[in-house]
Amino acid sequence: MNTNFDAFENDLRALRRRELPPEWRADILRAAQSASRTPRWLVAGWSIAWAAIWVMYLTTPAEPDTPPSTAHETPTLRWEERAALIENLLAAN
Repeated sequence: MNTNFDAFENDLRALRRRELPPEWRADILRAAQSASRTPRWLVAGWSIAWAAIWVMYLTTPAEPDTPPSTAHETPTLRWEERAALIENLLAAN
C-alpha cells in the first residue's frame, strides 16, 4: 500500500465529519413514506395479465408448417420442375 499521500488526500483526511441533525432523519422518512407508489391493484392486474399471456403462449398449438390446401390452388412444383422453370425463364431473357 502506498503511504505517500498528496496534499488533497491529506486535506480530506483532516476534515471532520459532521453529524446530521436528528430532525432531518424524521423529515426524510416522512417524505419517503408519502412518496407515491404503484397501487397494489395495478400490480396485481399486470401480474394476472402476464400470467394469462404466458398460459396462452404455452397452450396455443403451433401453426402447421404447410398451409391447408384449397381446391383452387395450383399444385406445388417439385424442386426439379421449379429449377427447370427458372432456367427456362433465365434463358429467355
